Amino acid sequence: MPLNRRAGVTLPELMIGLVLFGLVGTLVARQALAAERVARDEEARVRLQAALDGGLAFLSAELGDLGPGDLAMVAAESLRYRATRGHGLTCQVSATEVRVAGPTLGGARAPQPGRDSLLLPLRADDPQAGDTGWIALPLLGVQPTTCGGSPAVALLTGIDTLVHPLAGLPGRLPVRVFEVMQARLYASAGSTWLGARSVSAGEVIQPIAGPFELPASRFVARDSSGNPAASAAATRSIGVILSGLRSRWHGGGGVVVDSASVQLSPANLGP
Repeated sequence: MPLNRRAGVTLPELMIGLVLFGLVGTLVARQALAAERVARDEEARVRLQAALDGGLAFLSAELGDLGPGDLAMVAAESLRYRATRGHGLTCQVSATEVRVAGPTLGGARAPQPGRDSLLLPLRADDPQAGDTGWIALPLLGVQPTTCGGSPAVALLTGIDTLVHPLAGLPGRLPVRVFEVMQARLYASAGSTWLGARSVSAGEVIQPIAGPFELPASRFVARDSSGNPAASAAATRSIGVILSGLRSRWHGGGGVVVDSASVQLSPANLGP
C-alpha cells in the first residue's frame, strides 16, 4: 500500500509567495498614498476657491449699490462706505419723522435705530447736501403708523428745518436706510483675512473669508478714465483682487497660488 504523505509548502514556494505579497502590498500602498494626495489637493483647492468666491460675493453685494458720496475711504487694504440696508418712498416728511408708504421698508433687514441712519434728498441746491442733494439724518426710532389711511412706517428722526426747509417738497421722495461699514484685509493668527465691521455700531472686525495673501490681495480704486483714483470722490469703479496659497500634495508638492478678481462699477457711483 502507498504511504500517506502530508501536503505542504516548500521553502522556495514560501519565499516566492512572500515576495509576491510584498510587491502587491507595496503597489496597493502607493496607490492609496497617491489617492490620498489627490484628495488632499482637491480639498485644498475647493477650500481656497470657496474663500475666493465667498469674499467676492460679499463685496459685490455690499458695494453694488454705491451712490455718490457713499464711498468715504478707499485704500489698498481697506474700504469705508455707506451700505444700504433698506429703501422706500416717503408719503410725509416732518421735522421729527419720515413716513414711508407701505407696511414695511424694502431691504435685507429691518431698520435698527442707533445703528442705521437715513438719507433723504431734501434739497438739490442745498450747500450742505453737496452735489447730490441727499442729507444724512439720524434714525431715532421705528414704529407703525398710517399715511392717508393706508399702513405706513414712521422713521423717527430730527430735521433742522431752519437749515433744511421742508416747504415745497415733492409728495414722494426716495429714502434710504444705511449703516457705515468697513471692509478690510487684516492680519490675525499669522494669516490675512477679509473682514468687515459696522462702524456705526462700533463693532470689531469680523472675518468674512480667507486666508489670503498680501500684497497680491488688494482693492484698486479707478476714476472715470480707468486710471488710479486720487480720492474716494473721484472713484468710479473698484477692482477687488483676492489671492491665496494652497499646499500641493500631488505631482511634486510645493505651493500653488490661486487668485480671483472682480471689477465693480456701480451705476449710481458716477456723477
